[in-house]
Amino acid sequence: MENKLKIAQVVCHLPPDAGGIGMVAHSYADQLTERGYDVTVFVPRSKKDISANKSYAVVALFPWFKIGLGAFLPQLLYWLWNFDIVHLHYPLLGSTFIVALLKKIRGDKLKLIITYHMDVNLSGWRKIYESIFKKFSLPFLLRVADKIIVSSEDYIENSHIQSYYFANIKKFVEIPFGVPRFYKPMPKDPELLKKYGFSSEDIIILFVGGLDIAHYFKGVNYLIKAISIINNSRIKALIVGAGNLQKEYQRLARELGLENQIQFTGYVDKELIVQYYNLGDFLVLPSINSSEAFGIVLIEAMACGKPVIASNLKGVRAVVDSGVNGLLIEPKNSRDLAEKINYLCANPDVVQKFSEECLKTVEKKYRWSVITEKLAALYQSLYHNQLT
Repeated sequence: MENKLKIAQVVCHLPPDAGGIGMVAHSYADQLTERGYDVTVFVPRSKKDISANKSYAVVALFPWFKIGLGAFLPQLLYWLWNFDIVHLHYPLLGSTFIVALLKKIRGDKLKLIITYHMDVNLSGWRKIYESIFKKFSLPFLLRVADKIIVSSEDYIENSHIQSYYFANIKKFVEIPFGVPRFYKPMPKDPELLKKYGFSSEDIIILFVGGLDIAHYFKGVNYLIKAISIINNSRIKALIVGAGNLQKEYQRLARELGLENQIQFTGYVDKELIVQYYNLGDFLVLPSINSSEAFGIVLIEAMACGKPVIASNLKGVRAVVDSGVNGLLIEPKNSRDLAEKINYLCANPDVVQKFSEECLKTVEKKYRWSVITEKLAALYQSLYHNQLT
C-alpha cells in the first residue's frame, strides 16, 4: 500500500544550499524513498545543482518573484494536482496561499500536512510583507491543513500561532527533527587543525550555521563579543558557514583584535561537515529570537559527542537539557555566554559527562529511523482515513 502513495514535499531550498529547513525536507524524502514511497520534492530554482545525488525526484520551479527564502510559485497549482499527500515546509512565503488554495479546491482528495519550522520575524520594509501574510495567508493555510507537525510543543505553545494551537490541539503532531548516522564521534583531524592554525592544546568552540541575512537571528556577533570578553588565547572559535553577513562578522572580529582566535571556514561540503563538528570541543548556538525553533546543529553536534551551549529560547530548550547534555544562556547576553564557555573550559570532567549524555539522547530521540517511523505512521493514518 505504501508504494501507491504519491507524496509531494514543498520547501524553500535543498542541499547543497545551506539551511536546516532544506536538510529536514531532504532527510524526510530520502528516508521515505528508501521505505518505498513515491516522493517528489518541489523547490524554487537555485544556482546550484540541487537535483544531483538525490534518491528522490526533484522539480525545481522558476519563481515569479522571490524575497529571501520566500518564492511565489503559482505553477504549484498544476504540479501538485494529482498527489495524494502534499507536505509543505513552512515558511515558504509567497507560495503558502497557492498550496492552501489547492487543498481548498481538492478537498479530501488531497491531504495537506504542514511542518511549522519556525515563526517569521522579518525586519525593515519586509515587515509589511510579513504583516500582510500573517493576516491573510497564514490563517487560511492553518485552517485547511489536515495535520501540522511541530518540532516541540514547547515552541508552538509560545509561537506566533499559539492561539490557533490551543484551539486546535488535536490537529498538531510533535515530531522532532533527526540526524543521520554518519554524524558520530571521530578524532580531531590534524590536517584541519593545521589548516586553521589551531594546536592540539587549544579549546575550540564551534558555530555552524548560515551567515546570510536570512539567518541574521543566529547571533554570531554575540559569540564574537563573548570571545573578546574571555581574553584567553587558548580558547579559539571556528565559525562554519557562508553568507552575505560573513564580511561583517569578520570585520567585528578584526576590530576586537581576534584575528588569531576566530577563524571563518566559508561553505563546507556536507561530506566534510562531520570532521568539522569533531574538530570542536563543544558547539555554541547563540540565537536571539523565535526564528530559531529547534536548532538542528545542536543534535548534529550531540551525535558527535559534543556538548552544546544554546540560547534559552522556546523549542531550543526542548533539545538542550541544561546541566545534563549542555548549558543554556540568556539570548543577546555575551557576558553570560562567556561565563558558560569559561565554565566548560575549566571543567573537562563536566564536558565528558555531557558528551556521554549527548550520545544517549541522540540514539533515543533523534535518529532518522525513529523520526521517519513516526512520519510514515502519520501518512498512513491520513491515507487510510481518505480511503474510508
